[in-house]
Amino acid sequence: MDIKATDNLGSRLFPFGCTVEQGTVYFCVAVRGEKLSLRLYQEGRYLKSIAFSEKLRIGDVWRLGVAGIPLDGTCSYTYMIDGRELEDPYGTISQGREAYKAGHKRRVARTVITDGEDLRGRAAASPMELSDSVIYRLHVRGFTRDRSSGIPQEDRGTFAGVASKLDYIKELGITAIELMPAYEYEELMPSRGRLRVNYWGFTPDAMRMSPKASFGGEAGFVDLVEKVHEAGMELIMGLYFTGAEPEDYVLTVVRSWRLRYGVDGVHIVGYAPMKLLLNDPYLRGMKIFSDRVREDDLSRSMGISDRGLEMREPSGCQVAAYNDDFQNDIRRFIKGDEGMVDSMICIFRDIPKDHARIDYTANVSGFSLMDVFSYDQKHNEQNGEHDSDGTDYNYCWNCGEEGPSRKKRINELRRRLCRNALLLTILCPGTPLINAGDEMGHTKKGNNNSWCQDSSIEWLNWEDLRKHGDIYEFTKRLIALRREHPVFRRKGALKGSDYLVTGLPDISFHGMSAWKVDHEHFRRQLCVCLNGAYAAKEDGDPDDSFYILMNMHWEDHRFYVPKLPAGRSWKLLVDTSLEEPFCEEPLGDALDEDYSIQVPARSIIILTGK
Repeated sequence: MDIKATDNLGSRLFPFGCTVEQGTVYFCVAVRGEKLSLRLYQEGRYLKSIAFSEKLRIGDVWRLGVAGIPLDGTCSYTYMIDGRELEDPYGTISQGREAYKAGHKRRVARTVITDGEDLRGRAAASPMELSDSVIYRLHVRGFTRDRSSGIPQEDRGTFAGVASKLDYIKELGITAIELMPAYEYEELMPSRGRLRVNYWGFTPDAMRMSPKASFGGEAGFVDLVEKVHEAGMELIMGLYFTGAEPEDYVLTVVRSWRLRYGVDGVHIVGYAPMKLLLNDPYLRGMKIFSDRVREDDLSRSMGISDRGLEMREPSGCQVAAYNDDFQNDIRRFIKGDEGMVDSMICIFRDIPKDHARIDYTANVSGFSLMDVFSYDQKHNEQNGEHDSDGTDYNYCWNCGEEGPSRKKRINELRRRLCRNALLLTILCPGTPLINAGDEMGHTKKGNNNSWCQDSSIEWLNWEDLRKHGDIYEFTKRLIALRREHPVFRRKGALKGSDYLVTGLPDISFHGMSAWKVDHEHFRRQLCVCLNGAYAAKEDGDPDDSFYILMNMHWEDHRFYVPKLPAGRSWKLLVDTSLEEPFCEEPLGDALDEDYSIQVPARSIIILTGK
């Protein structure tokens, strides 16, 4: 096998990574150091090293052309810089980590060299408006790794495992699946003098353009994307950047997932150069999520028209910010903290004008939804850091007993509070996100920082679906209610006035008395009226109106409800104090003669009026 370097590069500039042209493989990498070499492998065994020439170096960019490398997919490579072996951050197909944390030692992933099928141009699904979306965030391994998932062992914890559960996700009512980092990252990382499992994948050293080999690699990911799209759902790819990476590298990574695989969006955790991403014509129409969105990132962006380069508004991307404030305010309101009424009014009223708001009551980092109402404090002892890691601000309540309980009263209360949280998450005006397992009462045993737990703490136990089937059914019904009624999927802030003269404002707020909000610090009651006349259905008819009565006090209270225009009446639709909270058919005339209704302690009632 005659493999040797060529010197015919001249001043040519190549894309980072490896490029195949007429049988010659060109390598281009940016790295600081004194001596760089290419390490070649064939069928996983070391083959030879070829040094990069200092003459072909431009700044920190090294270039190398190599002829004679077989292009049948049997060869792979890494880089060696000053005695340290590195993976190629621009690699798109990886080898070497097919088995998850095999051998309990760190491994450098190799990039496969191939001149095979070009996946570029795979079509994404038809974009769905974020106001119509419901997101389901999951970890590929933890979603089906437990044998209770009921799938073949070889598919557990892989892209194929996720694909096998698409019917379940679709039936729940989900429109978009977000994957936590599912690119090639090292599963083991040094921490406090020893190797720890890096389960979540938020690591600075990764092949961010290569689907993770132990999850099924490129073939498994391609199959998953196709099946997600066939099911009418979207796929969002989670990416992590520290801010130390060049901005053009971030752009290249995001482009790669869209152009190569047709993903519908990305959630960038950490650093996100939003202006650069929103100005990129390749990403137009894509969903771009970030933990923070600034107004100056969204104000104006460049576009190309038939008149050439011009400024345009907006960028054409669907931009959304993850909303920890929603999570904390909802938790505090539900558990009965003082002074939360005005915060809840803001949640319903203050909708961002230039980007979407992604709402959740529990997410990857922090307690699971069930744990929010099962623990008063974190229990991270198994993380090996003496319970010093993880936030101490969880806004949680154990309902009277720490951890699992055999007391019927406590378990019923926990389920009621979970129903309250799911109702507000799904029916508030943001884009709802459900963290995988919360719809079936998943517990992490009080761990609120389970980044290093490749165990039952993170793996879903699908037996929970039988144990907490009522939570699943309630979640499913709420998503269907949101889908059927556009009044819950409003775009932009409402005015709080009846400018169409329909008899009620588009949105109005009330306390235990109609038209009077109780703003006192000790109040724990709020009502929201949504006028369906300001939200047309697909057939053009006005939507139904809804009255949401929230009593987070530990005592029952009587609420007085505003009257509807002539010929209409309020009917009972939901009562979270009940084991079966949804009425099969809205119950007629739910109010007493004085237009009042008793709302049980720590419960939410929804009335519907036509």
